[in-house]
Amino acid sequence: MLTGMWTGRKLALTLAFTAVVALAFGVSCRGFFVQPVLTAISVGPTGQNVGVGDTLQMSARGTYDTQNPQNITGQVLWSSDNDAVATVSKGGLVTGVSAPGTANISASLDTLTDSAAVTVVLTGVTKITISPQTVNVVQGGTQPFTCAATVTGQSQPVDITASVAWTTSDTTNTNITNSVTPAVFTVNSGTADEQVTITATYTVGTTTFTNTATVSVVQSN
Repeated sequence: MLTGMWTGRKLALTLAFTAVVALAFGVSCRGFFVQPVLTAISVGPTGQNVGVGDTLQMSARGTYDTQNPQNITGQVLWSSDNDAVATVSKGGLVTGVSAPGTANISASLDTLTDSAAVTVVLTGVTKITISPQTVNVVQGGTQPFTCAATVTGQSQPVDITASVAWTTSDTTNTNITNSVTPAVFTVNSGTADEQVTITATYTVGTTTFTNTATVSVVQSN
């Protein structure tokens, strides 16, 4: 009877010792099994265009302090800062609602947030037109420009001034603003009688539309 009790106690002690050793080993190797800490979120893709009624799948990747980046698209809280332009589902699927316009799509988890801009573009565009087409601007002066798109099925052109990419042929002496309406062209120190070309570029899917206007720099009085 005593032998059996001793054997049982010995077995219990052995099991307890084994558990302690295993715990110590786990602690030494994994630091008390500390949960990885999320240190950053990255949202993509960035700078994408989507048509009205079309969709775009966004993704979110999390960077942790103790492991490689992970796909956390289904774990984050998705939101759009402009639901009138684009909405986003719980799974990160963006839908274009109204064009032209831009919405910032954000993903948040814990206290971290990242976002990417999505531009909703018109469909059925046949051409774009800058206004005015030709103009004189004095040295040191400014000139507002707008751009409109001709769209199939719409009787009136659609203002896309803030959605096109504006460029100037003389980047040394002149500049033009982007993402505002109207775009403002400025002559800093251009040479009198210089001809500057203003270009507006609008991309819909794989199709790019361009139009140009001419500015004549004239001497100020």
